[in-house]
Amino acid sequence: MHSLLTCSSIISSSPPFLLLQSHTPKLTHFPQLNHITPQNSQHLKLTHFLKPHANPKPPLFYFNLHLQLYINAGFMQEARDLFDSMPERTLISWTILMSGYAKHGPSTEALALFKEMLSTGDNHKTRLRPDSYVYAVVLRSCGEMRELGFGKGVHGQVLKKGEAFLDGFLENSLVNMYSSCGQLEDAVLIFDGIEKPGLVAWSSMLSAYVKNGFEKEGLSVFLDMVSKGIKLDAFVFSMVIKACSNLEELNLGIQVHGLMVKKGFGKGSCLFLDNSLMDFYAKCKDLKGLRKVFDQLHEKDLVSWNTLIMGYVHNFYYFEALRNFRVLMHDICYCDDFTITSILKAISSLHDMGYGRQVHGYIVRTGLASNSYVMCSLLDMYIECIEHESWEQWEKVPLKVYAGLERGEANECIIIASMLKWCSLLSNLDAGKVFHSLANKLAVDSDPYVISALIDMYSKCGVPEAALRVFERVENPGTVTWSALISGLSWNGWFVEALTCFNKMQLNGIEANEFTLTSVILACVALGDLRKGRELHCKILKTCYESNVSIVNMLINLYSELSDHQQALKLCSLVSDAEISWNLLIQASLKANDYEMIHKLLGRIQSCFGYLEPISVCDIFRSCSSPVLLNMGMQAQAYMTKRGLLSHPTSGNGLIQMYSGCGQIAEADLVFESMPEKSSPCWTSIISAKVEHGHPSEALTLFNKMRRRNKLVDSSTLKSILKACSQMGRVDEARSLLMSMEVVYGVKPSEEHYSCVIEAFTRAGMLEELENFINEVVVDKNDTKIWNTVLSSARVIGNMDMAKFALEKLLEIDPNDCFANLMLGKVLVMFGKWKDASKMKTLGPNSSCIEVQNKIFEFVSDQKPSEEVLHKLGEIEREMEELGYVEDRNHLLHDAEEEEYDGAGLGHTEMKAIAFGLLSLPHRTPVRVIKSVRMCGTCHHACKFMSTFVDRELVVKDNCTFHHFRDGKCSCQDSW
Repeated sequence: MHSLLTCSSIISSSPPFLLLQSHTPKLTHFPQLNHITPQNSQHLKLTHFLKPHANPKPPLFYFNLHLQLYINAGFMQEARDLFDSMPERTLISWTILMSGYAKHGPSTEALALFKEMLSTGDNHKTRLRPDSYVYAVVLRSCGEMRELGFGKGVHGQVLKKGEAFLDGFLENSLVNMYSSCGQLEDAVLIFDGIEKPGLVAWSSMLSAYVKNGFEKEGLSVFLDMVSKGIKLDAFVFSMVIKACSNLEELNLGIQVHGLMVKKGFGKGSCLFLDNSLMDFYAKCKDLKGLRKVFDQLHEKDLVSWNTLIMGYVHNFYYFEALRNFRVLMHDICYCDDFTITSILKAISSLHDMGYGRQVHGYIVRTGLASNSYVMCSLLDMYIECIEHESWEQWEKVPLKVYAGLERGEANECIIIASMLKWCSLLSNLDAGKVFHSLANKLAVDSDPYVISALIDMYSKCGVPEAALRVFERVENPGTVTWSALISGLSWNGWFVEALTCFNKMQLNGIEANEFTLTSVILACVALGDLRKGRELHCKILKTCYESNVSIVNMLINLYSELSDHQQALKLCSLVSDAEISWNLLIQASLKANDYEMIHKLLGRIQSCFGYLEPISVCDIFRSCSSPVLLNMGMQAQAYMTKRGLLSHPTSGNGLIQMYSGCGQIAEADLVFESMPEKSSPCWTSIISAKVEHGHPSEALTLFNKMRRRNKLVDSSTLKSILKACSQMGRVDEARSLLMSMEVVYGVKPSEEHYSCVIEAFTRAGMLEELENFINEVVVDKNDTKIWNTVLSSARVIGNMDMAKFALEKLLEIDPNDCFANLMLGKVLVMFGKWKDASKMKTLGPNSSCIEVQNKIFEFVSDQKPSEEVLHKLGEIEREMEELGYVEDRNHLLHDAEEEEYDGAGLGHTEMKAIAFGLLSLPHRTPVRVIKSVRMCGTCHHACKFMSTFVDRELVVKDNCTFHHFRDGKCSCQDSW
């Protein structure tokens, strides 16, 4: 090394004039000197080459040479000292030092040196005149510092020298300077003025677009380069890949990758380019592509490992990130601050305090504790993990970390902000006040992040008044500060004040960010202000947040909660299926009774493997709770089983409800028995299913088991038990349970509970007791539910007097009740009051539905069915008559909701649907029909008879209960 640095060896290598043949002061003619590094240049001291050799006074050539050596090694202070000690300086001396500052920084020194150079010389003749390379170096520094004014001044000097002075190198520097300063129009103007732009000019223009956020325009420039046959280099490909990465254009990026391989830049030939490719695949969520590029690298540097680990963390593959971090530490045995901050993010997300403490130990051992970003990430890790650990064991850890850091740099704003976040999570107001005082003491209380953290801390500690006081002392608050205040007000339920602050923020011209908008949308949801929410939606559409995942999901929540689920569904097109909040959409569709939409959503969830909460799984099953949707429910069950989503009790509860609603009580029972953990709602659901399907004794047995297991009995459970007592005629038991339920179970009786006891009295024929019960116990005697129950029970036992009494009460409450009008008309006819009966109103058409091969067919009362169905009905009528069927006409009160029909009673809608099912469904497959109104007595009697010879189960669900017809019997026991 020393021999290379002697004057004699240099003189013998090349003559001095070779250094002056190019504007660029690189030592291209001394290849051995171009490999000088900071490690082997420790021997390069000023005394090494200023010692006198043959000449007592070193010539200028040696000064410039060793000045360049210092620049190549990155020793800017030594280079400046040598420059200041030079007895004479030429343009080359100034250029070498300026280019060094432009390359290594600080760029301000390059500009200051340029000014100093222009002021040297006593007169016009001795003053140095910058050449195009000097101007190019200065323009580069202007771009780095975004010094647009200085850059324009340099541009002006260049223009004064004439067009002949303006070479390609200088034109490229001008394009780069204007683009770096955000002046794209000027950059384009310079570029268009270049007669034959080369690779550097095209690259500068491409870089200008990409760096300023105009990726699509940059890609257009790239396509022009390809079409014009411009030779592409690694820098061009890196900028194109960055554009594809920013746009998340995976398909286009893959095509560019293919072109790179074709041009010879693939499979580890350029490490810098391969690292850019890895970053592209990570941001486009193509982890297979990321891994493939990484595995093909012949040489992996720390940047490669960091890109891989950050890619996994960015895509929430935290375990994979930790696995690769272990491999990195095993193979390379070291990492940097970028690695540590990424891996701490993964640990925070996994809440792995133990692994976090190991990384903490590594930070201390390697001296990274002096890095404020690393320490902030470490603090955040402890804060996030503490939230999921025992407070007593870990709550002082962040304080210890801070105390250790305080001995180094205690005045870091970001550290104070992290500690305030810790106080927010703990709701520790006293500790928060201590750090507030410390912020004042260290004079960092005016830092935007500290102010935001203070506002957040006081808000999370339940003191929004203090948060407002902190905010009011801020001069010219920015987006972050406004956002913290609005979020804090919403957190404390001050929704009106949050909207008011948002309006003030808009009037002050402050741009809202993602957190501001989500907080304001939350306020609109809480206030039920759909109009304000729509206004906010319009503002969002005018910004760059219309496709932001968090904001779109909040808007979906807004429209879902405020009964506009169709608008919520339209928003799904703005984000990918994997990022949609499916749970919100399912709840909104269920709320709107749009079951068909829920089934469509399930199809999309299956295709993207969308996330589902147990309550959403339950909602999906509930949307299939109809005899005509049994197949859909079974498909949903198969999918949920495949994904392992049925282990939660809430999901199992939904499955019980689905099978019960479909009339499959045996399957509901099987689901309940197979559940490893039976929650209270599951017990309630199976008890309700037993009652609804005509098994009251089994329901009472399950209720006793439920109490022995100390499960929570709620209002729904007691309603089912009261109904079971009614079906079994246990009047005293029902009345006793009603009177004691508030004391024993803490449930206050509602009108539904009263109705069940009323039904028990009526079915038992205890009319006097019923009247006394209504007068003495029932609070609201004008509730239609009470009198509908009396009427229903009167229909069951055929008591015309009680039916007339109940109907008159119903018409007193609601004179426009069509059903009550029709029923009273029929009763009046029975009493011979034809004139009064003619004044009663009539009902509209009704319908029945059946599902065949995943299609639902509806039969409406005022529509004629197909010839095949009519032929099948005639065939059934003839067979019934041959078997001795006699129509039972003693069903006046049961027939009130159907149209009149002459014949064997097979003309009503459920009979048409059953006939269609017999035609369309395989032999012995149960026929399941859902009817919009109560099944009439004539059809009920006919279905019982049909079940003796059709060799299959007939299931009809009307608006009262399920009817399972088997072997001439019905599960309702003729009481419906």
